[in-house]
Amino acid sequence: GQLWPVDWLPNPFYWPGNEHDLFAVWMFGYAGRSDLTQKYSRWILQNAYWNKPAGMEGNDDYGAMSSWFVFSAMGFYPRTGSSQYVIGSPLFSEVTVTRKMLDGTRCDLKIIAHNNSDKNIYVSSVKINGSSLSNFPFLDHIQDLKCPQGSSSVTLEFEMTSTPQH
Repeated sequence: GQLWPVDWLPNPFYWPGNEHDLFAVWMFGYAGRSDLTQKYSRWILQNAYWNKPAGMEGNDDYGAMSSWFVFSAMGFYPRTGSSQYVIGSPLFSEVTVTRKMLDGTRCDLKIIAHNNSDKNIYVSSVKINGSSLSNFPFLDHIQDLKCPQGSSSVTLEFEMTSTPQH
């Protein structure tokens, strides 16, 4: 609940409109509680962003808050200074990101969240091109999201459930 008696001050422990707090919800993955990352990232997506002119709490500051939303809605978020992402709870059931590689080729990233709904916010498994993600709840941009030889796409599949997975 809100800790302040007024609603015009942010919560002193976590405020989704502040860039300093962008990674806070993702740290549960490092503590072995990716279910809490999934729960709270989905809650923030649905409660701290709105489809209105003032669409978020705080200030977007050159797109920092918007990029948080886009990454989180795809189901993962980057750890600064590394090629690692932390798995969250995808908002979209399907999305394709078209990526142009340095060599000029194209490598699409297709993300599918099976059984995704407002109730099914927890991830029971993740597959990359049909193979189980070996380092769940972490995903590596270089190792996991590169196109296989002779292919122009990578498919990232989430299996969603209503039951938290530890």
